[in-house]
Amino acid sequence: MPTKPATPRTRPRAAARKALISLCLGALAVLTACGAGGISDTVSTAAEDTASAIATARIATRLDVAGQLTRAATSTALDDALKEVQSSRDSVLRLAPSTVEDRELREEALKVLDSSTAGLTIARDAVSSDDGGPSLADGDRALAAAEEALSGLKTKAGGK
Repeated sequence: MPTKPATPRTRPRAAARKALISLCLGALAVLTACGAGGISDTVSTAAEDTASAIATARIATRLDVAGQLTRAATSTALDDALKEVQSSRDSVLRLAPSTVEDRELREEALKVLDSSTAGLTIARDAVSSDDGGPSLADGDRALAAAEEALSGLKTKAGGK
């Protein structure tokens, strides 16, 4: 059946219909992203981003130990890594798991991200402390432990 051409009277209805269809498609896209694989994908991405930040922090601390990077640059690298981990943690925290498995994965991810934050904090304290605080070797060990935990999380989440 042929459609009638739009008239001034039917244009608003056609525009409203298009807007409603667009809204429904957008809602469907959001629901699809939160459905199958949504939580695993978000956790995997958070673990990958955090692992990258930790790797960069380890490079900075090693260069600092070797005298090839200033303390200020190392401190900046560690602060940037902490911001990245916090951003990843916020992404995981906003997830709304609907199954027991998803809830467990989310909780495990939050624990691993918190331990990554702790490792970065130890490394940052080592950089800013001249005496009595943790050493850069302590910071590097904490970062290595965070890398190992993140590797396990990426595997569990079906990582990239």
